Amino acid sequence: MRNGWAGRGARILACIAAVGFAAPASRAADSVLGPEAAKTMPLADAHFHVMPWMDIAQVIGYMDRNGIRWAGGAAAVGPPVRDMQAIAALGRRYIRSTGQVQWLAIKRQDSVEALENAGGPLFKQMLASVETDLRDNGARAISEIHVNTLQSAANQIVYHKIDAHAPTLKALLDLAAKYGRPLNLHAQWDDDTAREFQQLAESNRNARLILSHCGSFASASAMRELLEKNPNVYCDLSYRSPPQLKGRAIDRTVFDSALRSDWMQLIEDYPDRFTVGVDDVQSWGDYEATVRNIRFGLLANLSPAVAEKVAYRNAVAWFALE
Repeated sequence: MRNGWAGRGARILACIAAVGFAAPASRAADSVLGPEAAKTMPLADAHFHVMPWMDIAQVIGYMDRNGIRWAGGAAAVGPPVRDMQAIAALGRRYIRSTGQVQWLAIKRQDSVEALENAGGPLFKQMLASVETDLRDNGARAISEIHVNTLQSAANQIVYHKIDAHAPTLKALLDLAAKYGRPLNLHAQWDDDTAREFQQLAESNRNARLILSHCGSFASASAMRELLEKNPNVYCDLSYRSPPQLKGRAIDRTVFDSALRSDWMQLIEDYPDRFTVGVDDVQSWGDYEATVRNIRFGLLANLSPAVAEKVAYRNAVAWFALE
């Protein structure tokens, strides 16, 4: 009987491996964080947009209910007053960012081409505004700067593709280095964007460069190559799980109720380079479902020390959180 069950178990594990997701039972019980510890580990939501439908007064309640200690790192969606409301409601728990509103204003007032013109008056105004926010207003990141979204965004204002090594981006990276704050780019992983992004990273190794959504649909092997070659590149794991990913986009999944084995190994090999994020959601139900997948699909399947870094310690270091 034991031999029969052993054979069946081997076939089950082989099937799981073929799908590409890590099987927690296949690892020693004490080698992973596990669901009980994952349930209560504090989280830093390092890529979160306050959405137009959200009641600001409810945000902190949902954060507390879901064990999220800090949230932000990306602009509120809507007019600038939304960020001010978030700052007032969340205080030091809000990871205030700067740059996205000013960046998109350049496109609105001029053109996509103007996003590459570092000598243009609109970009010069943006750079001065971002520096003021970093120096005087408590901004902890330049984020989320949209570079290439042609297959990863539907909203027309963020729908474009520019050179990921443009002079404007180099200027923003230099500013990030000057103030010790990260620059976060949304750059989906096309071949030319991947090459240009690495050239940007090389241009200032003193700056921390975060890749939103780990390249949106980049593979673990592509991210491994990027991290190996670029010690100043990091990535957030936002928008790489259901319920946000569905339909044809489901193949971009890094984790759901389990964690892809290739990504598990990558995160374990580079534990200081990853953080989590809820990003944008369309309901509180989706918000809580996303957090559940972060806890039980991602963190529970990492070793305890690595899970702790990905859950919050990396974000505390990147954004100098209290």
